Amino acid sequence: MTLRKAGKWAAGVVIIGWSLAPIYWALVVSLTTPAGLQSMTLIPRPFTTSYFSQLLGGSSSGPFLQALRNSAVESALTTVLTVVVALLAAYPFARWNFRGSRALFLVILGTFALPVYAVLIPLYQFMSHLRQIDTYQAIVLINVSASLPLAVWLLRAHISALPADIENAARIDGAGPLQILRRIVLPLIAPGVAAASVIVFLTSWAAYLIPLAFAPTLRTSPLTVLIPQYASRYGQDYGLQAAAGLIALLPPVLVVIWLNRHLMRGLLTGALKQLGSSPADNGQCPGCAATCVRARRSVRVLFRPCGYPGQQT
Repeated sequence: MTLRKAGKWAAGVVIIGWSLAPIYWALVVSLTTPAGLQSMTLIPRPFTTSYFSQLLGGSSSGPFLQALRNSAVESALTTVLTVVVALLAAYPFARWNFRGSRALFLVILGTFALPVYAVLIPLYQFMSHLRQIDTYQAIVLINVSASLPLAVWLLRAHISALPADIENAARIDGAGPLQILRRIVLPLIAPGVAAASVIVFLTSWAAYLIPLAFAPTLRTSPLTVLIPQYASRYGQDYGLQAAAGLIALLPPVLVVIWLNRHLMRGLLTGALKQLGSSPADNGQCPGCAATCVRARRSVRVLFRPCGYPGQQT
């Protein structure tokens, strides 16, 4: 093993250890009795699962499960709405050259740099006037507005990277903009949609300031607001906080694992090639096999998305 390779391995071990050490320490704290916390070791002694039992089926289970449900609902709604609106906004910015499109896009990106606390008081007054404080609608709409600029920018970049010939072929055969977006563009930018969904979900799941201001009661407050309440001026239950934090960590990890295969896909499933010969006798397209398969399932095409002339399917 060369010195350079050994250095890479050492750097990787340090980075992994730095990332996983707090999680392992929280696990040790959550499995150690209050008396054992006075002399912490790398192995939980004496061992206990009382904190997890208390959160999932004991005296603290009601508020905790309600907050867990609130986090799931708010994050899921925020992710779905943000991705849908961002997709409908990113496609025109990527494909249509209308007047003021560049300036409008820069304005949208500029709002991403605006800190939340700068508009927190006006937003609170506005939502209070609409009587939306302590509702899912207020939290979700504000989270969507905070996550939308990044999602639009990310999806626009993926759509712009697609060759226009794919959409032109479908447009020649009579497909409308929404049909092209839903049946042609959306399957090809699945990695971008997955990446945007993961970013938005993680951002919404970890949000603290917005729920703290707009969710004052347990009716809508998520885990990020509930867990700090386990500490008081008279004492702090480290074991309960650590157990709650570990449980709150599971949904984002599961989401990332579930969407990992989409994140690892290439942007295009087939290469785009312009070929001048006639189509193969067996009906297969040597120019963009996988892309043509998706298009045949989407619209009735006379020309394959890669520009390779074909028969109507």
